[in-house]
Amino acid sequence: MTDTRPRVAVLLTGGTIGSGGRDETDRLDYVDLALVLTDEQALPLYRFPDHIDVVTRRFTRMRSNDVDLTVWRRLREEILRIEREEPDIVGVVIAHGTATLEETAYFLQLTVPTDLPVVLVGAQRPPTALGSDAQTNLASAICLAASPAARGHGVLVAMDDHILCARDVTKAANHALDAFRARAYGPLGEIDAYGDVWMYRKDLRAHTTTSAFRHVLEDPAVELAPTEIVPTWAGSTPRLLERALADGVTGVVMAALPPSMSPAPVEAAIDAAAAAGVMVVQSSRASSGRVHHRRDFDRRGLVSSDSLSPQAARILLSLCLTAGFDLAQTRAAFATH
Repeated sequence: MTDTRPRVAVLLTGGTIGSGGRDETDRLDYVDLALVLTDEQALPLYRFPDHIDVVTRRFTRMRSNDVDLTVWRRLREEILRIEREEPDIVGVVIAHGTATLEETAYFLQLTVPTDLPVVLVGAQRPPTALGSDAQTNLASAICLAASPAARGHGVLVAMDDHILCARDVTKAANHALDAFRARAYGPLGEIDAYGDVWMYRKDLRAHTTTSAFRHVLEDPAVELAPTEIVPTWAGSTPRLLERALADGVTGVVMAALPPSMSPAPVEAAIDAAAAAGVMVVQSSRASSGRVHHRRDFDRRGLVSSDSLSPQAARILLSLCLTAGFDLAQTRAAFATH
């Protein structure tokens, strides 16, 4: 008999959702134990939805603190390969560590030209621990990836029953189960206890098939432009910014004091960097809210990060510079992506 269930591919990368602790009470020390489970150890711990045909594939066995551009590019290539060669797959789930989950999601949001639902999911407690969220999060992500309602929404994150947009999502707590939140405008929807998907909003910014960067990294020889995030605090000096510039970065995201200000010596260094041709994005260390494009930014040659987190702004800035965007084009990209 032909299996008519929707088919979802699950790419296993590691992270808490695929890690093991010393025993069932271990909800903290597993991070230092760094035991990423084998497929034989991990898969029996999960319960997949009966109405979905789930295909699991080992992609990496690593913690997400070690995820880098090489991993991102491989994920991009694998998603496009699945879409091209496996038309029976209706959605892709990426089981990912939570430390850099939001950055992986936004990179894919900007660079993967596909309408195929791509859902990232993680866990705050390993599947071997009492009270783990790993099982329910993964099952919910699979339901979301299989749902026609997810198509066309770009890359999504499924955590704690919430459906979050890759552009807005951030990890806002170290250990809480509801750690992942939308920075400014709320979740897109939710997955209920029956596995039903309820969508209420849509990201209207350019992404996936409409992203200006969907083909920028297709040539393996193309490297992502070097950029840095420079933090700011009361009494900070230009030292970190000057070090980044000395190391040869072509763009800088300032994680400035809210709502995007720095001590006067740092502001002077920012102006000097911008005058020298370095692309400077004014971001903020605040947990939510837009950094507005103020009139003074025009005079100084700066870019507003809009509502992006500093870490998301760095990804977009790197892609802008890789694409050869000038100041006006970079400002437009931050206003539309």
